[in-house]
Formats: sequence, C-alpha cells, structure tokens
Amino acid sequence: MPRLRDCAAVFALVSTGGGFACGSGLPLPERIASLRPLAVRVVVDEAPVRGEALDRAEALPLETVTLEPLFVDPEGPLTAARIVAEVEPMWIACNLQPTQGLFGCISEAVPLAVDALVDCPPVSLAGFDPSTGELPTQPSPCRIPVGAQAEDAAQPSFTVPLDPTYLLGGDIEVTMVGHRPDESSTAACLDALLGGGDPDPGCLFVTQRVAVGPDAALLQLAEQFGVPSSALPPGPDEIPDADRHPRVPELRVAAFEGEAADAPMLGTFTPASAEVIELPWGARVELEAEAAADDLQTYLVVGDAGDFTERTEFFAGSWFVTWGSLLSPTSDDPLSQNTWTLAAGEQDTDELPATGVATLVYVLRDDRQGVTWTHFKIRVTGSPDNGG
Repeated sequence: MPRLRDCAAVFALVSTGGGFACGSGLPLPERIASLRPLAVRVVVDEAPVRGEALDRAEALPLETVTLEPLFVDPEGPLTAARIVAEVEPMWIACNLQPTQGLFGCISEAVPLAVDALVDCPPVSLAGFDPSTGELPTQPSPCRIPVGAQAEDAAQPSFTVPLDPTYLLGGDIEVTMVGHRPDESSTAACLDALLGGGDPDPGCLFVTQRVAVGPDAALLQLAEQFGVPSSALPPGPDEIPDADRHPRVPELRVAAFEGEAADAPMLGTFTPASAEVIELPWGARVELEAEAAADDLQTYLVVGDAGDFTERTEFFAGSWFVTWGSLLSPTSDDPLSQNTWTLAAGEQDTDELPATGVATLVYVLRDDRQGVTWTHFKIRVTGSPDNGG
C-alpha cells in the first residue's frame, strides 16, 4: 500500500466520510478551506426495478452505473467542467473481496506498472459457456474508460461485469486519481499510487464502494446463466429491495439578528439547492434538514451459519461551511438541526467571506452506500464595523 507519508497528500474514504490526515493545525472537520472531496454517489442508470421510486445505490451485473462525485472548495461545489479542468480525474475499478476493506484491492495489486493498467473491457457474454458452470472474469484492477464528452471524466459510467467475486459477497472498489489545482499531475499521482511510493503533496485519491447486489438477486442471476444451485450459497426466501439513496432533505432556515436567544427574527427560508439568500454579518442562522424516515431500509445480513437476520439502516448527516461557525459538524437523526453564525470562525482569516458569499453543504448518508446532498449560499452584507 502506498505509504502516504506526506500529510499534504489527501486520501479520502468518501463512502464513510473518513479521511487521511496527520500533524497539527488541520482544518476543522466542517471547514471547507481548500478543495475537498466529500462524497461519491453511485447511481444505477437503468429505470428502477420492481416499482422502486428512488435511485438505486446497488447494481446487478450487466447494469450500468454513473459515479457522481462531490468536490467543494471555498467557492462551493465544483461543476463537472471544473473537476475535469482542475482535478483531471481518472478512475480505476478493482474487484473487492468480501474480506477486504476499501482501498484493500488496489493496495494488494501494487506495485503495478502504469503500462500494465489496462482499460476495463466492454462487458460481453460472448464466448461464455453456461455448461461449464464458470462465470467470465474481468481484469482487476482496470482503468474505467470515459465517454466522448469532455465532462464525462468527472462523472464516468461503467457497466458492472459478471464476475464470480460478487457471488461470494464481493463488491467493486472504485478509486479516483487526480490532483489539486495547479499542483502535481494525475500522471505523477498514478505512478506513485501504483508504484507504492510517496505521492506528491498535490495528489488527490478518492475511493468508493460500488455495491453489487442484492445477493439473493445475484444467486438468481447466476442460476439463469447456468450455474448449478449446488455450487451456490443458500439465499433468502424472497429477494429484498436493492439499496437505495435517501432523498434530498428539505432545508429550513430561520435567521435572527444575533446570537442572543431574544434576538429579533429576520425571516424564514426554504432555499433550493444552490440558491443564494442575503443576510447581515453576525446573524444567527438556525438550520433544519429533515430526511424521510421511511427512506431507512431494512436489509438482510448473512450470519456465520448461513442464516439471515434483519438490520435497519441509520442516518449520518455531515455539515460543512466555507466561512463562519457551526454548532456541530454531524448528526444522526432524520431531523438534523444546527446553528450557523455569520461571523468569522476560529479558523477564518477574514472578517467576511472572501467573495462576499458563504456556502453551506449538507451531506446525508445511510450506513450502507446511500448518499445525497444539498447546499445553499448566503451573501453576507454589512461588516463588524457597522454591526451588520
């Protein structure tokens, strides 16, 4: 595995919100002080199955998924065009064994010569002989090809292959290799990653799990392709719904003139994603992000004895700001509440946002692969000198 000794090289396990860091003086968890990857949303492109109304986060072999990353900097979320121009991402797919954690697949594959990293081939059943009971395999790791449009590299699509790894409980590990704007290069970062060396401080690496399943549907699919049931593990009596993304929460905003409990109210808002509202410096902004509790799914977990037990998802919310102070960076309830004070925080160097506009981002996850987000902006008027 790359040693990642240099603290400026960023490696983010964005499916869990974790990250790599060392040293002191690091930004607060909620502080967007420079370019940061916050999430990658895996969306199945085909129409929902079995009447599902929400986007699926779990795909079956032969289905196509799109990877939608969320990168932010002090100006707010990056557009796809900016991601391509500034980060220059490339994406690697690797078959993740059931016993491996994220980044385990690519770590086991290194050292690997860059020239040996082949493009992931188109998924095809040509030459597949069901009578053998053996499923085709795909090179792992492999580079995910991107489409003809310039912005396709920011949100690549790829088709999940038919591979025996998934029948054993494996998934797909996707790693993005890129770099900070005006620092290093994707080629240099890729060489360091595959060579197992120390990456340049400007390198960016992001990894995300692409869930393949549900497992019971995989077993059914394998039988359809001629794999004998005797060669497959037992499955539940009914095929459960696929993992879905939670819905974008509604943000409710109540603004007050100051931090005091009796401060006069300035107004209430329900800003749409990316909307800009205007409030004075020093205002206290009370926030509520309410997700639908019925988006929490019940799913099956396989025990050591091959039995199945039910488990219910839970939510984890994360708040981020480009300027100002938050009461808390996290929450674990469908109704997430927070307070944003429009005054320089402990790690803000300017009394006002550099562009005059501050951004808030809310990322909502469940404890599987479901994730969604929303954001809005505040144009801060006035200053400490005139009391807002």
